[in-house]
Amino acid sequence: MPLRWFVCAGIPYRRGYLLHGPPGSGKTSFIQALAGNLSYNICLLNLSERGLTDDKLNHLLGITPERSIVLLEDIDAAFNKRVQTSEDGYKSSVTFSGLLNALDGVASAEERIIFMTTNHFDQLDPALVRPGRVDVRELLDDAVPEQAERLFKRFYGKEELARVSGESVDRWAREMAQVVEEEMGQGKRVSMAALQGHFIRNGPEESLEQVRELFAKR
Repeated sequence: MPLRWFVCAGIPYRRGYLLHGPPGSGKTSFIQALAGNLSYNICLLNLSERGLTDDKLNHLLGITPERSIVLLEDIDAAFNKRVQTSEDGYKSSVTFSGLLNALDGVASAEERIIFMTTNHFDQLDPALVRPGRVDVRELLDDAVPEQAERLFKRFYGKEELARVSGESVDRWAREMAQVVEEEMGQGKRVSMAALQGHFIRNGPEESLEQVRELFAKR
């Protein structure tokens, strides 16, 4: 909605989003693409950074430029059910209540978007993702047949049309989708990142022949 609507409604002009799902599902890539499309900055905030305190966190959010995306990646790695996690025995000085206050308080600048990402949605405290802090929760899951087909065509369609008929590329893409569907029926999954890497390393025939090796039980 436009800025005028927010002003008339007396609502701060900012939004919060949570992207959750398994590793390699495209959470960070989506945010980067969105920032480019909107011509927004990306301000990466590491809550586990040494020397980061509640006051400093408030200060950083307060000086966030307008038209910026504030990105808190792997939020579950910083706080697990309000308990601060640590890496190599080190804990930052940011508290859970300090994080909530920073997200809610006057330091929350207008014209900014907050994105949080996590691989473990079930480990997040409900207070962190309640409405007002997180307006939209979106699951980015492993690849499904339709995505695999579209990705295959994006990688090989233009290049292979010079060598084979477009019908062949379409047929291979449909076969790729069928493989994904069959493997999913057996409880196996593959990430979009794994498919992308597989397509980069191989031609279309090899990709189709060897793709089953990528799947794993989830």
